[in-house]
Amino acid sequence: MRGNKPKQKKSPKFRLVLDSAFAKPETFEKLKKKAVVKHIRHDFNLSRQAEDEQIYNLAVKNGMFVVTMDFKDFRKLVRRNAPGIFALHSGLSNEEIDTVLSNFISGKNPQDYYGKAIKVK
Repeated sequence: MRGNKPKQKKSPKFRLVLDSAFAKPETFEKLKKKAVVKHIRHDFNLSRQAEDEQIYNLAVKNGMFVVTMDFKDFRKLVRRNAPGIFALHSGLSNEEIDTVLSNFISGKNPQDYYGKAIKVK
């Protein structure tokens, strides 16, 4: 009976949209291996001045979580049965963002974060 290990069910990939404060998704190599990563400007062609509500609504429409540095404003927009938001500290380098966010989502199920606004540290 060798080789008959029970297969672990893989969690679905997170679908993330970066707000305009972030670099292009290609910058975040580790994160792109663990999640579908899009950018509000580079992939959805929203302007740099797009309203937070417009960004969140677009993310929800596409089943994506917003990654932002603006926790205070975005947390007010999160709806109960919709993807939430992940807020990062604004002082992080791109490399630190890549590592911190990759580590945070690793092994987690996106469904567990619906309706939540999380500060990722």
